[in-house]
Amino acid sequence: MLLTQIKDKFYDDFLKEPTKDKLQQFFKNNFGELNFVDFKETWIHKGHLAKTILAMANSRGGIIVFGVKENEDHTITPIGLQSFEDKGEIGQELSKYITPNLDWIVLDFNYDSPLYEASLNTKFQILVVNDTPERLPFISMSETTGLDKDVIYIRRDTKCEKANSEEIENLISAKIETIFKEDSNMTLEKHLSQLKCLYNELPQKVKKLVRRSDSVLSSTLMAFGQSAYKLLYGENEYEEVDNPDYPEETYEAFIVRMIKMKKLKIEKVLDLK
Repeated sequence: MLLTQIKDKFYDDFLKEPTKDKLQQFFKNNFGELNFVDFKETWIHKGHLAKTILAMANSRGGIIVFGVKENEDHTITPIGLQSFEDKGEIGQELSKYITPNLDWIVLDFNYDSPLYEASLNTKFQILVVNDTPERLPFISMSETTGLDKDVIYIRRDTKCEKANSEEIENLISAKIETIFKEDSNMTLEKHLSQLKCLYNELPQKVKKLVRRSDSVLSSTLMAFGQSAYKLLYGENEYEEVDNPDYPEETYEAFIVRMIKMKKLKIEKVLDLK
């Protein structure tokens, strides 16, 4: 529970509006590495990086801070990076190992102002792995140094480990719970609005060709222009027919059926039937 409170406070205090001042405060008040916080002196091999990102994504999100040394006593020393890693190159490399629906971003912090005398001319980058339980679990896409293919990694005691069967079940349960919670929080108006939107995407009527204006001479006549072609053969003729892909039950018919079912349920509650 304490770690959850620390994580929630960190996300509220820092990630909602990340600033240089808040990062400095985070360095002063940190608790060392946690399941949702990892420190690296420099950028690491993309296989190890992909594993950490996957593990955090499967463990409700987290951050990797680059430019920070973790000491033997688990304290940290912000030493900074020599230069920023190119975000485009990071994304291109990670795309080989991480599915596109895993939500992450890199933030740059450059202390180039005299206002930050203690950290002047230092640079830090933070890779933020967002918490998206509705997309769980995240599985490694390919194999490389430090990373196996088709594996579900999680954060366990600040390490990135392969998930066991119980942990995989917990991930799936979290996904199902999130999806059903989102649906249960939707109002009737929202559900109906989405249903109506889907119906509107399909036309009830479609055009069907009943006569084609073609001929062995059509290409020759077309060479003389559209008017000569139409004069002799006319235009293609169509008729409107019912769309075979349109639902058998219209939106209006569905509403009528729901009203009848709701009335029956009310009568049951009132013990009228």
